[in-house]
Amino acid sequence: MWKKISLLICLQVYSLILFSQDTRVIYGKCSTLNDLPVFGIKVHSQKLKTETTTDSLGHFAIVCSNKDRIKLQGKVFSNVSVKINHKTNDSIDVNMSFYPTQKNVELAIGYGYITENNRTQAIQYIDRKHDFCSYLNVYDILRNNFNNLQVNDNGCVVIRGPSSLFASNCALYIVDGVKTESISYISPCDVKEISVLKDASAAIYGSQSAPGVILINLKNGNH
Repeated sequence: MWKKISLLICLQVYSLILFSQDTRVIYGKCSTLNDLPVFGIKVHSQKLKTETTTDSLGHFAIVCSNKDRIKLQGKVFSNVSVKINHKTNDSIDVNMSFYPTQKNVELAIGYGYITENNRTQAIQYIDRKHDFCSYLNVYDILRNNFNNLQVNDNGCVVIRGPSSLFASNCALYIVDGVKTESISYISPCDVKEISVLKDASAAIYGSQSAPGVILINLKNGNH
């Protein structure tokens, strides 16, 4: 009997040793629009089935296998999957992406993922509650509704002044999710909502977004 008990104890100790050798703790920071911390994102280890959530600063720590996959999920955000292996650092940064329309931003605030204060620092927007038809053109909408924004005669929109001596200082235009060279063709009455992204919050649109991004959604959903 004692031999059986001793054997069981040895097996348990051995399994614990193997378990500890095959596991690790991954520390992470979860953000959106590159710099806004995201609270309450569910973090799940696929192999060990461990779970946690990000804190108010977007931080998390989770125990996982050396060969595992961490999944991050949150409403209005695209799911993110991170492969864990011997090349993965113990500390990772995860960017949760979502299209920053007014509805999505309001949902993200409502679910508690980001704060209203953080939102106003990153994004400005106006929607159909405004009478866009009263404006002469789309540039007139921008001039009269967004601070620190300048519209040049050639249709170049500059957000918060010039940002480069050599590269273009014109904001990037995204209309219904598609990059476009000009927005002069857009009739004010066709505008559903306009968002202005600046600084790091615009970086999800690539290197051309450095001067900022003008997001325009049309009522018809086409352009």
